[in-house]
Amino acid sequence: MSERGDLSWLQDVLAATAEELVRRRSGTTPDGSEAEQTLHRLTGAAAQHVPGASYAGLTVRTPEGGLSSRAPSDRAIVDLDRAQAELGEGPCVDALGAGSGSVTVVDDFAAEDRWPRFARLAQEAGIGALISFALAPQDAEPGALNLYARTGTAFDATARTVAAAFATQASVAMYGARRVEQLTHAITTRDVIGQAKGILMERFSLDEHQAFDLLVRSSQDTNIKLLDVSRWLTDEVARRAGRHEEVGGEARPPTASDSFAG
Repeated sequence: MSERGDLSWLQDVLAATAEELVRRRSGTTPDGSEAEQTLHRLTGAAAQHVPGASYAGLTVRTPEGGLSSRAPSDRAIVDLDRAQAELGEGPCVDALGAGSGSVTVVDDFAAEDRWPRFARLAQEAGIGALISFALAPQDAEPGALNLYARTGTAFDATARTVAAAFATQASVAMYGARRVEQLTHAITTRDVIGQAKGILMERFSLDEHQAFDLLVRSSQDTNIKLLDVSRWLTDEVARRAGRHEEVGGEARPPTASDSFAG
């Protein structure tokens, strides 16, 4: 890799990565997730283009308090994340607890005394240095981009500048995708509840507000989430619609009223 002092080459690298972040294709990738493929390409590019880096990966704090590896460029990264979770110490643990924008640097694990047990494991795994960038916004699960080097003192000022640029892209990839997922879920929720309201409006001659109030009361009385009540109602209508009746030699699916008859 060229290490031009003006870092003009970095624009091309990040532009190519950015294209992956905004591209949307139908279907799924071989590992079942377009988002995961994008993250793998990003960490692969970081490992290739950050001066001194040998590996790159993302670490996310799970709801249970553990650490989950995402898009690691090498299996050793997964093992190191697991070790930090089990020990409760390490640079990724500190980075995830420090808040968005913070940076945890290990210049040389051979001289590291902040996490003695993990430092020993890192050396045994052939890791000499590390940089960990906290990514997560306040309303999301904590995450970090981690760059690993096989030798100590491998990350100079140029390396840290380039790594920070990739950390910004990783944040967009992880939490931009999260916002898309939230929006998709919100749209799906709205559609299901809307369908359930329509069923009740037809069956009981209710207006929109009355139908929604009935759903809410049903949710409260049964201690079941509003979305789940709505989904059950729409699924039940669809199930009964499958039992179509033959009328005049033609298949006629029952109406919503049919599904509540009797």
